[in-house]
Amino acid sequence: MEPSVIENEVLESDVCEVHITSGLCPEDVDSLLEMAGTSGLFNSEEMIAAEDLAWGCAYQGSDASCHFLQARINTPKTEEPIGFLCFAEIPHWPHNYELFGIAVTPDYQRLGIGSALMAEMERMVTTRSGKRIFLETGDSRLFETPRLFYEANNYTMEQRFFKQFIPKDDAIVYCRTIESEKGLNCQ
Repeated sequence: MEPSVIENEVLESDVCEVHITSGLCPEDVDSLLEMAGTSGLFNSEEMIAAEDLAWGCAYQGSDASCHFLQARINTPKTEEPIGFLCFAEIPHWPHNYELFGIAVTPDYQRLGIGSALMAEMERMVTTRSGKRIFLETGDSRLFETPRLFYEANNYTMEQRFFKQFIPKDDAIVYCRTIESEKGLNCQ
């Protein structure tokens, strides 16, 4: 064989499949919380909220108020979670959703996994007649990469407040319009 053919050959052991699942089992919670903690983007209050949401979703299933999506990788020896996203409809504001958090393990970042999780969330919101998805992120330099990620996924920074969605003092609100409707834009 020519050397170039050997160099381009993909070994079966190098191929992994990533798939997105909806929901959580109790055995998934610890690994998702570890992902959130190691990201460095969740403060202690947000970690407590993430834990409450995760356990609630794990035990309530489809009756839970929030939805978890997981990115899981299949290797020849195991299947493990490598990313997650949590979102819910905003109470008393029909058709508007909030993205509570997203994280992907460092070894799998910048491979499109976070964007795939966002796309699946948007598909699910669309099937529920959702119109907009809001999120809140920090305004410090620590959150520069997440802000660029949101912008790359068609989220726009809000320049005004909504009475149903008021950010913390050190936060920025982003919005993604899922379905254009007269007078219903994030901007």
